[in-house]
Amino acid sequence: MKTTSLDLACPDTAVAIVEIKAGEEAKRKLLAMGLHVGDAIIKLNHPRWSPVLIRNLTTHSSKIAIGQGLARKILVRDARP
Repeated sequence: MKTTSLDLACPDTAVAIVEIKAGEEAKRKLLAMGLHVGDAIIKLNHPRWSPVLIRNLTTHSSKIAIGQGLARKILVRDARP
């Protein structure tokens, strides 16, 4: 799988965060939610207009909801070796 934004990633597939293309405030917000570059995450839904629900597999977090705009700034790739 090539690098894509989180909002376009397939649901129920483990992906790894490759890069966060956002400003410092957005990066700080994601860090506060426990999302870091290199973390394996899974997208739980396929929203059109609603928030993107994810679960961080690296830290075994509960569900996290992030907006569509922020999800577009998170670049991911397939987490399988």
